[in-house]
Amino acid sequence: MRLGVVQATWVTEGLTAIGILALLPLPLFAGLAVLPLIGLALNGTSSVLYGTVPSWSRPSGASAPSASSTPAGSVAGALSPVLYGMVSDLLSVPVMMMLVAAVVLITLPLAWGLRPALREIAAHA
Repeated sequence: MRLGVVQATWVTEGLTAIGILALLPLPLFAGLAVLPLIGLALNGTSSVLYGTVPSWSRPSGASAPSASSTPAGSVAGALSPVLYGMVSDLLSVPVMMMLVAAVVLITLPLAWGLRPALREIAAHA
């Protein structure tokens, strides 16, 4: 089965959020067994989005979207543990995990909004 960018993002981000929420009631060793599956889902999203970025630019400026998306991802990756750590210290680890799952789900309407642009890109390819 072949999925498009939007569908693959929905599947992988949905599985990531479900996996994070599934960790809440699990004991430590069961949770550790689930983590690689969450990682696979999350990596699927990264692969789809990084593979899509070059299609957002004209051939003459192909590096511009990558030049902005890669540092943005790095900054988010550096700040997220600090911010989520502060939330878990202030509220609790389960609340922080629910917040992470909610933030993951924010990507779903954003990906849905890409549909018209992706159709336009496909039409010009």
